[in-house]
Amino acid sequence: MRRLSSGLLLLVLLTVSLPVRGAGSLSKNYEFKSDVRLEVGVATDDGLRLDWVRFKVPAVSEGRDYRTGGLVTMEAALSNIAGTSVRGGIAVALFDAEGNLVGVASGGSRWTPIKAGRQKLFKLIFDDVNANAYRARTFQISVESK
Repeated sequence: MRRLSSGLLLLVLLTVSLPVRGAGSLSKNYEFKSDVRLEVGVATDDGLRLDWVRFKVPAVSEGRDYRTGGLVTMEAALSNIAGTSVRGGIAVALFDAEGNLVGVASGGSRWTPIKAGRQKLFKLIFDDVNANAYRARTFQISVESK
C-alpha cells in the first residue's frame, strides 16, 4: 500500500511539473460597420490569427411599445498559422456612441481544433444582450487560443 501511495505521489508531482502550453490572446477595439468586411490580420503569440470580421444588422422597426427586428450576427475568420492544431475562442462586445455596452456574443472551436495552416469561419449571434445592438458604434473583440 505504501508503495502504491508513493507511486501515485510521484505521478502527481511529475504531472504538475510538466510545462503547460500557454494560451495566446489578443484584444482590439475597432469602429463598428454593418455589412462591411473588416480585414484585421492580427495574431496571438502562439499563431491564431483573426483574419476578418463582418457584422450583419437586420432592419429594425420601433413603435411606441415594441421593437421588432432580427438578431445581429457576426462572422469571423480565424486562421491557424502555427505548426500544430489549436482551439480558439472569440468574444465580442458592442458599444454605442456614449460607450454603453449594447451587445455581446462569444463562440469558438469548442469541439474540433483548427488544423495547422487552415482557416475556420465562425458565426456569432448576439442573442442574450442585444436590445440596442443596432446602435453600436464601436466594438471590442478578443481572441484566445486554448
